[in-house]
Amino acid sequence: MISQLTSLVTQGNFFDPSGFLDIGQAVFSLILFAVSLYAWYLRKQISLVIVALAFLMFFVKTVIREFFAQIPGEDFITDFLDFVALTLLLSGCRREAEKGPRQRNIGSLMSKQLLSLES
Repeated sequence: MISQLTSLVTQGNFFDPSGFLDIGQAVFSLILFAVSLYAWYLRKQISLVIVALAFLMFFVKTVIREFFAQIPGEDFITDFLDFVALTLLLSGCRREAEKGPRQRNIGSLMSKQLLSLES
């Protein structure tokens, strides 16, 4: 009787909420990856590619955790992918934050110069 209970606990259940959340996380990160690639296609900013790769890392981590849970070092691999994804997100946001205000200032200066030339 006890061995049956432990086997049910270790196997998991099809209707396990954590399984649904993991699959939802994978689908959501894949959607965010596609949206980031589409945004890169429209704007051609390197930071969008970096952010897209971060979302891809979250997707790969979830796939490894759900489908390849029995491989040795699975915990290390998923933790490493979390670290890489967070580093990529920080790098993409930082690159955009450093670049953004300078471009806006140059653009506003150029528009002011054009307006002064027209009048």
